[in-house]
Amino acid sequence: MTIIRRAGGAAAALTILLLALTGCGSSEPATVPERPAESNVLDLADVLTPAEEQSLNALIEERNSGTDNARVAVLTVENSGGSIEDYSRSVATEWEVGDAGADNGVLVVADTAERELRIETADGVRQQFSDDEAATVIEDVLEPAFADEQYAEGLIEAVDQIYLYADGQEPVQEPFNWEILAWVVGVGSAVIGLIIYLVSADSRRRRRIADEEIRGAEEKDPAFRLTEEQRKAYRKYRYSKRDNDAVNYPPTWLPLYIANPALYSGSTPSTQSGSSFGGGGGFTGGGASGKY
Repeated sequence: MTIIRRAGGAAAALTILLLALTGCGSSEPATVPERPAESNVLDLADVLTPAEEQSLNALIEERNSGTDNARVAVLTVENSGGSIEDYSRSVATEWEVGDAGADNGVLVVADTAERELRIETADGVRQQFSDDEAATVIEDVLEPAFADEQYAEGLIEAVDQIYLYADGQEPVQEPFNWEILAWVVGVGSAVIGLIIYLVSADSRRRRRIADEEIRGAEEKDPAFRLTEEQRKAYRKYRYSKRDNDAVNYPPTWLPLYIANPALYSGSTPSTQSGSSFGGGGGFTGGGASGKY
């Protein structure tokens, strides 16, 4: 009997060891999300307001129209499900960030659950925007901004610096005049803070209006339901469309959105020259990662 119990205990221990070695219970990499159809930005973590997302996308489109050296896209997720480097490479490859044959794509990824950041660069763009420069952008811009929850500010500055580096320039490091520190902090911060407060308050108010309209439609028709992606699209639509001719009844809006997402999602349609998705590739592991 003693031998049998010992054998059974050994078998159980072996089973536990095998489960541990095979990674049972470990997180699986998240599925690559569908590439945004009308933008260079996909904010799945919902850390940007519609206005901030549109501003970031407008910056990318403007830079794309002025240079061929880089094509930048941005993705925020709540959980990449594993190695952010592997995940970013998969997304950049499947999204085809960059121009075909140029390998000039750059993908900026933020994982808000794991507090991880990644700038994934294609082989062609690394000649102008090195891995060391990618690390500098993460350490000097993205990490402090995300640590302070200044997501839009960090992403906008990071994208701007990526294009500067890709064009052979460097961010301007002007000497700081400590004598005007009080004026900059007191007046400048107050003005910026007021603008951010007004924009955020307006965004929250418009979101409440959209959510109330969705809730009212669902109460009127229990069979009516929007997916999370459709809810986000409706919120963006109602943020950008406020006139009397705007569609403010979700059941009426939904078929219009399905038929023409660009017109009924509130997104800013991108031109071909402004898009960062042009069949690019060459993502073999360039870039840098960080945590905040």
